[in-house]
Amino acid sequence: MKGIRRFFDNVIKVLPYLVVFIFSLYQPSDPDLGWHLKYGQYFWQNGKLLLNNTFSTMMPNYHWANTSWLTDIISYTAYHLGGLFGLTVLGALVVALTFYFFAKASRMSLWEQTIIFPILLYLEMPVNSVSFRGQQLSLLLVGVLFYLISLYEKRPKLLWLTILLFWIWVDIDGEFLLGYVLFVSWVGLYIAKKFVERVFIIDRKEEKLRKRFNLSLSKIKLVFFQEKKEIGILLAILVLSFLATMITPFGDRLLLSTFFYIGSPLLKDIEEYLPFQMYSLGWWNEIFVGVLIIFGLFILFFRGKFLEKMPILGGGILLYVLSLQVLRYAWPAFYLLFPLLAMTASFLKPDGKKLTKNISTMFLIIFFAAAVWSRYPFMQYINFNWNGYCRIQVLPCSAESAEFLINHHLNHDIFSLYGWGGWLIWNYPQIKPTIDGRMHLWVQNGYSAFTDYYAIEQDMKDINTTSYDVAYISSDKPVYNRLMQLTEEKEWKLVYKDQAASIFIRNKK
Repeated sequence: MKGIRRFFDNVIKVLPYLVVFIFSLYQPSDPDLGWHLKYGQYFWQNGKLLLNNTFSTMMPNYHWANTSWLTDIISYTAYHLGGLFGLTVLGALVVALTFYFFAKASRMSLWEQTIIFPILLYLEMPVNSVSFRGQQLSLLLVGVLFYLISLYEKRPKLLWLTILLFWIWVDIDGEFLLGYVLFVSWVGLYIAKKFVERVFIIDRKEEKLRKRFNLSLSKIKLVFFQEKKEIGILLAILVLSFLATMITPFGDRLLLSTFFYIGSPLLKDIEEYLPFQMYSLGWWNEIFVGVLIIFGLFILFFRGKFLEKMPILGGGILLYVLSLQVLRYAWPAFYLLFPLLAMTASFLKPDGKKLTKNISTMFLIIFFAAAVWSRYPFMQYINFNWNGYCRIQVLPCSAESAEFLINHHLNHDIFSLYGWGGWLIWNYPQIKPTIDGRMHLWVQNGYSAFTDYYAIEQDMKDINTTSYDVAYISSDKPVYNRLMQLTEEKEWKLVYKDQAASIFIRNKK
């Protein structure tokens, strides 16, 4: 009987993560997937990294410090072993592990997991719904970082593992720099907390002042002397973690290129670097999380744990504030606010351990059934192919249009859609796209391929004055209307059209 009860308890402990895994099964839809796979394939076939731009016609042979080269290898390996379904499973597994590390870092109880996990799944859906990509891995590594931080006071030596973490992270995704800023934030807030505890002489059990505040320079020096060994170790770990980010196949070029992207004016045209549109669903989600933050902070003050929790919460609150202007910061912010969200859930906790367990179990079974129902039939993921990929794209693509280009020898001097670049690179190497998702921040000698492309796409630069003889475009872009006008003027000709794509060719004089 005890064995059955123990088995049942273990199943219940795993069930929240199983629910997360099933809910996180998504068909791959990342527009950049194709070129990520091509980079990974190149490594396995040649035993070295691809350094130059050989895929697109703009900025040929541009020497790029690829910030996601290790992710590309992982992506191709998963695809090679399991196709698009392999990427679906890998993406769901990464999300489940991310929830695991953040939950462990926050020391969340089963009740808190039951209440908070569904909310977080909903909030993180925009980033998880594209399936596996480097940003998901980066969020996982943020979770690992804060799990190590959560163990610091009991097992401080484990924090040295952050050096290894950042050495790996720098080759996973450019967001490693954000992770490092979060680490610096925690170290700074942790040291500040130690000073406040010493200077104010705080009773840790009651978090109340035991003496009147008596600040003096000599007292600050005394506190620094008492804590200087720990401060020195933390600063040494910070420095070594930063130096580890320079040990890459690209040397310090990868780090410098990441710094260059910060504040780049080219980001103004990238959706993830803009704020949520007012009154959109994402905007309302931000308001909802803001209310939970205020409520959670109130509970922290009420319970006298604000100072204790502030170092681990500071980074999340900072990112939440930044996400009001740059929506990309919202996804790590939601994860980092796990402790505050857990506070809210604990406030709703029923009286009695047995009742809490029974209600948690009932909710988890309901969530598990909902997860299975929402993803049924699972064959839709196993049988998913590139035609299905084209149908679920933000800008749908079509194999028939690409084959038309090849069959009619129209795959040269082509102006192609930015969002189709990765798809063409992987599936139709005979067609060299104009530009693709790698290139939005590439600048060489003051020239930006994306700026040039965008001006044509938005009809701010007349395509008729360019050297392109073929336009491969969707009908929702301003350049399409210009091409239709040029077609009426007999300058261009519409030779192919379907629901996803149109092909125009220039009439030769």
